Amino acid sequence: MNTRALRAAALTTVPAALVAALLVSPPATAQAAAKANLKVTKATVDKTTVVEGDELTVTHTVQNRGRRKAGASTTRVYLTTDVAGSLAERRASHTDPRSSVTDLRLDGAASIKSLAPGAKRTSRSITFTVPVGLPAGDYKVLVCADDHGKVKESDEGDNCTAATKPVTITEVPGSEDLSLQTFADTFSWPDDESSALQFVKIFCKSTYPVKSYSLTTALKSTQAFLEDKAPGGIEQLRSSGLVDTAEEAQNTAAAAVTGGSPGLALAALLEAYRLQPSRGTHLVNAAAIATSVGLPNQALAFLDAAVGKDFLRTPLGIPHEATAAVVRGQALVMTGRLDAAERLFTSAKQLAPILSEADAGLATVAACKGKDAIAARYIRRSRQRSDEEVPKTPPTEEPVRPDPEIDITRGEEVPLRQLPLAQTPSQGVDMYEVYDGIAQGFFGEIDANNKEYDRIRQHLRDTDDARTPAEIDRREGLLTLLYRAGEEGEVETAYDALVKQIDKLVEHNEEFFGGGTGEAPYTYGTLQDRAFATCEGSQDPNCFDKEIHRTCVPALTSAHNEWVSLMRQAQTKANTYFRLLSKRMTGVAANLLDEEAQRLGLVQVEALERSTYAFLVQQGQHWTLNEKVHRDHCVDDLPPEILNPPADVTAASPGLCEGPLKAIKVKATLGPTSLSVNCEKIEQGFSQEIIPLLHVFVDVKFDFRTGNVSVWAGVKGGGKLPGGIADASFKSGIYVKVDQRGDLVDTGWRVGPTANVAGGKFGAFKDEIDLSFTSSLTPGY
Repeated sequence: MNTRALRAAALTTVPAALVAALLVSPPATAQAAAKANLKVTKATVDKTTVVEGDELTVTHTVQNRGRRKAGASTTRVYLTTDVAGSLAERRASHTDPRSSVTDLRLDGAASIKSLAPGAKRTSRSITFTVPVGLPAGDYKVLVCADDHGKVKESDEGDNCTAATKPVTITEVPGSEDLSLQTFADTFSWPDDESSALQFVKIFCKSTYPVKSYSLTTALKSTQAFLEDKAPGGIEQLRSSGLVDTAEEAQNTAAAAVTGGSPGLALAALLEAYRLQPSRGTHLVNAAAIATSVGLPNQALAFLDAAVGKDFLRTPLGIPHEATAAVVRGQALVMTGRLDAAERLFTSAKQLAPILSEADAGLATVAACKGKDAIAARYIRRSRQRSDEEVPKTPPTEEPVRPDPEIDITRGEEVPLRQLPLAQTPSQGVDMYEVYDGIAQGFFGEIDANNKEYDRIRQHLRDTDDARTPAEIDRREGLLTLLYRAGEEGEVETAYDALVKQIDKLVEHNEEFFGGGTGEAPYTYGTLQDRAFATCEGSQDPNCFDKEIHRTCVPALTSAHNEWVSLMRQAQTKANTYFRLLSKRMTGVAANLLDEEAQRLGLVQVEALERSTYAFLVQQGQHWTLNEKVHRDHCVDDLPPEILNPPADVTAASPGLCEGPLKAIKVKATLGPTSLSVNCEKIEQGFSQEIIPLLHVFVDVKFDFRTGNVSVWAGVKGGGKLPGGIADASFKSGIYVKVDQRGDLVDTGWRVGPTANVAGGKFGAFKDEIDLSFTSSLTPGY
């Protein structure tokens, strides 16, 4: 905001909700009685370009064209952009003196002595000052005789004459480089204006009947209103010592406005006018308060009486004509005169573009006329003070909130805590407790953070009496900006990137372990289904554990490596986001003048650091908890009893069948083949002699209970040795053992010799001996 904003960023004389323009009414009827009639017959200026704040010398001649002597009078000078329009407005005006809202008065006056009928008087080398804050541009100089309205004239509407040369007003050189942090620019705008639009429409339904008041009757009516609301209040105020002087009364009124006591403010302003009746500022301010308490007709009378009186310039140079215009416009709206209010709101906005109150008034008029879209744009424009000139026509595009003029370059990056990552599934199982412990520690941090926030807030409330309302608004606006720093462009983009990365981690977790809606297939569920299918019908009680372990361990190892990569990317995105966020937040906090308010901002930074870090911690918790839950199938080694189970026979078939099953027994021999069937197993043998005492054989055994199959093939021999002194036999060959799924369990060479010697046995081998070709020595076949 340039120097225009510096001059007009704060309007201390008018509440922001009060907007209006000067009232125009039908011309008064000229009286036929003989009277004086003053008129400026000639006016010149000494320069055609003047910088705001500088002086302009005006030479003019005043003539009495009436039929009676004119007493002493005062000439004042105005600037106008439309001479014809201004003169027409003055002729139609009913104020004394006649006035035009489009005219800007210069500081200064020229005294004219009494004039006899037909006499002239020329005033030379009288200087007038161009007030600082007048809009730059090209103007005509309008010189008006009897501008205090002291002389009773036959024609009150012909007192003014324009100088022959126009004047260009320019800004002070270098003023465009000046800036001011305004109190309004830190507040955020709502997403839409629907709520505000409904509020302004209240004025459309609450109109007051038009009633004409003189200043005297308006004062009496207002005092009666105050007495009714607070009997004896005016006398108490006068005896309180708070309104002994006009200045004290003004200060009391300002305090009452900020304290939410409009009745007290109005009473104090009327006292200020009573003590200082020459000051029009008191009446304009009283009119502003009168509209806020439902006295629009009385407000109009106050504004009429203020015309021609002296005004104090606002600290930032807002023309008092514009200030009076916005107040009068609100009174016109409240009495149902929308067209007149609209014209004058527009004029006020041209006089002082920074008066956003005029935009609010135009919004009310548009809303009352059913033009909601235009009204919403006016409301949006009224949210930001700006000295940029605006067209007289309604806005056609949605106004965009400009960036607040604050210095955020002093912001510093706050580091984000870094999360250690489990590098393997087995580390993940162990680190679940670490992640969970970090998360549990957040509760203590949150509690301490909340207590510090409450302490600072209470301290600020306790000390706000020493701050002005503007300072409090400024602080709260900056804190709002700080809280909403995450909505700023690159910060919001970085946050969105972090959230997308967190979503990838959630999806990765669900893709492997399941979760979410439970409808999509997931890796562990698929491996479970395959393991169940593989082990269907198996007699091995550990089949499923073996199968799921065989497939899940490598699958989880691969998924864990991907999780580590995703977590590293998330950590990088979290660092980027919080680096941008913390720098902006601390930059905004640096604009807070109060150290405790700055600390309040830093408390919020700490809270957001924790919430950002919690994103990562939560993902660590979720993943490692699943690894812990699935450790038996997907992480830890299988125990020995599952890898090398005991013999199936002893486990499943400890002996012969019991009960009636024992009766099941079949034996049959058919040539070289023998068959034996009982309740436990089927045995089939084949034997064929190839030479005397030497046979080839094949033995097959199937165990019902275990589902195991063994095949033994080779040669055997037996019979009487020569001399009949002994009986000898042997049996040896290759054996193969398979389980119920057809998987090879063992293979090797099996021998089983026996010998009978006269008088006893030797080489006492009662069972076969297996010489395994593999490391698995599984009995039971």
